Amino acid sequence: MKILRVLALVAGLGAVLAGCDDAFLTTVPQDRISDETYWQTPKDFEAALNAGYRNLVTLDQMYIDGATDIGYSQQYWMRESPYARGEQNAQTGWGHDLWVNLYQGVAKVNDVLAHLKTQTTLTQEQATQLEAEARFLRGYYYHELLWLYGGVPLLTTVPSPDSALTIPRASHDEVLDLVLSDLTFAGENLPKVRYQPSDANYGRATAGAALAYKARAALYAASLAKYADGDQEKANQLFATARDAAKAVMDLGVYSLYPDYRKLFTNAGEGNEEVIFDYQVVKGQNGWWAWKGFAPHSMGGNVDMTPTRALVDAFDMANGKPITDPTSGYDPSPPVIEYDAAGNPTVVSLGMYANRDPRLYATVLFPGAQFNGTVYNSFPDSPTADRLDPSNFYNTHTGYMALKYVDPVDQFDVWNSGINTIKMRYAGVLLMYAEAMIELGDWADPSVADALNQIRDRVDMPHVSLTSQQEAIDVVRHERVVELAWEGLRLADLRRWRIAEDVLPGKVYGIDYRDENGNVVTAESADTRKFEAPRDYLWPIPQTERDLNPDLEQNPGY
Repeated sequence: MKILRVLALVAGLGAVLAGCDDAFLTTVPQDRISDETYWQTPKDFEAALNAGYRNLVTLDQMYIDGATDIGYSQQYWMRESPYARGEQNAQTGWGHDLWVNLYQGVAKVNDVLAHLKTQTTLTQEQATQLEAEARFLRGYYYHELLWLYGGVPLLTTVPSPDSALTIPRASHDEVLDLVLSDLTFAGENLPKVRYQPSDANYGRATAGAALAYKARAALYAASLAKYADGDQEKANQLFATARDAAKAVMDLGVYSLYPDYRKLFTNAGEGNEEVIFDYQVVKGQNGWWAWKGFAPHSMGGNVDMTPTRALVDAFDMANGKPITDPTSGYDPSPPVIEYDAAGNPTVVSLGMYANRDPRLYATVLFPGAQFNGTVYNSFPDSPTADRLDPSNFYNTHTGYMALKYVDPVDQFDVWNSGINTIKMRYAGVLLMYAEAMIELGDWADPSVADALNQIRDRVDMPHVSLTSQQEAIDVVRHERVVELAWEGLRLADLRRWRIAEDVLPGKVYGIDYRDENGNVVTAESADTRKFEAPRDYLWPIPQTERDLNPDLEQNPGY
């Protein structure tokens, strides 16, 4: 069963850093569970840990892609919009909300860890597994804080409210050490299994999840060491850590690639063998707005965010050649859609979208694509409500729509999707292993091409053939774009490779279409994106937190 079905916010747990008045502090609660009566059984600790899962960064992960080159929101009030335009500051709400959310998660799991040290009713095996699960969550939360904000205050115990407001920022390496230590412990002590949807523990962290996040944290830090700091020795140590952690996941033998890439992100694919860790969603309890946020306007969607031309152009031809290769067979013309007298559409030609990497068809909805029983048409002269319309904030301004997590099953309950959001999957582990090996100079090892080709085999793309380290780096970076788009990882990639200032600034482009004179026109955004290096490689520390804690030093440039 999904763990959220038994989620309970236990009064008195995770209250660290929460605001309380004097009466609350001196009154013995009569209507809630207290510390004196709680923490007696494994179920008590499990319920507290369930509360700790509530702070995972989940729905925000899609919106984070909207602050990169592959996603765009025409709705200037959306959370990611100021970050995409380079207008974020210490008062920007999203940065504050994520900070608070992540530290609430830290507080909850630290509370569990503190009570594990004093409990006398659990067996050693029970206590160790609970500690491992709590430390997985803490490692996760601090990894998210680290890549978003840099070094942050380290809380490994439950501080008093006063002392919590005087803790300065730790260094990047100090936070990283805690992350790797926590995830290492979790990887060694959590079950080396893949829970099935029918299992009571389905949704809880496993050794595979801990090792995969260890690989992600180490890979991010390794890239920073190489590309930001120029410290190759440190980078190689961390690349080796990432390689070993990813290989350990592969060696578990419990994960494999799900054969249907499109179905992977739908209700029908939930709980499949590729998912290593996902956020548990139950329709009717904590269902989310997958359809309302990302479905076409004609089908009731708000069009919160859309893919960009940069993403679409990243998908190669089905023969494996990039669209820029003159021998690829790429047709640069826009699709042709005709309507009969009754208004029924016929796709005469897909033009630029024909014969592309199949992942394009599972990731992006473009003019001429078949979806939900009809032909999607976002050309400006479209007879549908999906037409490109820069004057309407609820129409796409790029002409594209996202497909991941957009499942017609949810069309008639638009705010209440039950699709779990995937946070870590096996394809990502294969990509991390390949990248770490390549960066260590082992690009010619057969296991590197094998990892990449497993992913390409799923969608019948030609195998890669690597002839140099730089070519291998380019290949694995390309695969991360087309395989992991819309999964919230692009901003971290742009940061760790230090290429954000090269790809983010400027206009955002969308579909090509023919105007009334037959000329091909490319849709473009009304605003211009900015990225100020090195400032924008970190988000600002929220001003509200600095007002509470004067020892929190602000990131440079804010």
